[in-house]
Amino acid sequence: MRIIGQFIYVLFFGLFFINPLYNQSDKIKNIQLFGSITNTQKSIFYKDEIIRVSFDELSFKTNNYYYSLDHFDFEWNKSNIFKNEVISGYDDIRISDHEKSFNTLQKFTRYSFSFPNEKFNIKLSGNFILSVMDSDENTIFKRRFIIVENLNPGVIDISRPKNLTKRNSFQNLKIKFRCINCFFDSRSEYKLVVIQNNNLKSYRSIEKTTLRTTNELIFDDILFEGDDEYYSFDTKNILGTNNEIKQSIPDNIYSTILYEDFQNLNYTYKPDKNGVFINNSLNDDNNLESDYTNVTFSLRTTSSENNNIYVIGAFNDYETNEKYMLQKAGNNLYTKTIKLKQGYYNYKYVKTENGNTQNLSNFWQTENNYSAFLYQKKPTDRFYKIVGYTTKNSDKIVN
Repeated sequence: MRIIGQFIYVLFFGLFFINPLYNQSDKIKNIQLFGSITNTQKSIFYKDEIIRVSFDELSFKTNNYYYSLDHFDFEWNKSNIFKNEVISGYDDIRISDHEKSFNTLQKFTRYSFSFPNEKFNIKLSGNFILSVMDSDENTIFKRRFIIVENLNPGVIDISRPKNLTKRNSFQNLKIKFRCINCFFDSRSEYKLVVIQNNNLKSYRSIEKTTLRTTNELIFDDILFEGDDEYYSFDTKNILGTNNEIKQSIPDNIYSTILYEDFQNLNYTYKPDKNGVFINNSLNDDNNLESDYTNVTFSLRTTSSENNNIYVIGAFNDYETNEKYMLQKAGNNLYTKTIKLKQGYYNYKYVKTENGNTQNLSNFWQTENNYSAFLYQKKPTDRFYKIVGYTTKNSDKIVN
């Protein structure tokens, strides 16, 4: 562990969260958080579950990186609590596990670590941000995740909205939480947060209940845009072509040209995994033998006036910045090339307007996964903790 004076430590982290912007290195790729059981990435974990983290650096040079955790409230404001209230032990730990790629055109070093571990354990449920920093205290990347406990089960009902102007493009949620062998304290603050498709940047925060009793809280008329099904492609066979991949080109690094995607005016069902990506290849070691390829996305829109269009998914943490912004390449055609590791990818296109992210198409029929979190803060508490959690898919939405 690095030795940092208390004043410098507080000053650094205070400045970081006052101005949370940072420039993630273009060499840092393929950032993933896994659970202890499955190899599918995720952002919601149960308390005491082992969280595995990995990322690639497009270099054979080995660098010193460190990681730390911070606790946040339901709207991702930093909790006003001390680090020893969040974890037992200490973080700010050097990442010691790293391996070099082999049999790849793109050379990279894979770093990995997991927690809780022998150095610290997480005490609380709630919202967390994992920060990875270099030896000069520069933030290399950060990732949000949520830790829940098996408390107060909830039920989500999903239907079309009653409002006729939103009926064809939105989905309505009604959420109930029951307090098992307890009661909901009238002096406590309760907040409901609902996220769509495990994207922690796409959520609704609800402060008022529709109905409240001593052992039940009901929240109704929670509207989400229906969005559209995700697009997908699979580069497991890096030189193969299929219904999504138009051309594969070997060179100093592989190139993958996808077929054009089209902005949908009508709903079409397409099986997807709601935004995730899974590293996969025909090699023996998916972590070290999977290569990188320059993937070219193409989108044909319904209007030539579309601007600020981005391709997003879990592969880039749903970021809408210049790295993922499409460039106009013709009449209603936009393209972008991004270097990605071999695997199966879900992705979608969004646009930004006046600082707000908007879907290109919205349909009430779209299959989405919703997760609901009930947060509580007692009068004597200084932070919000999660006291209820439930999830539901809209594949059987009520018309």
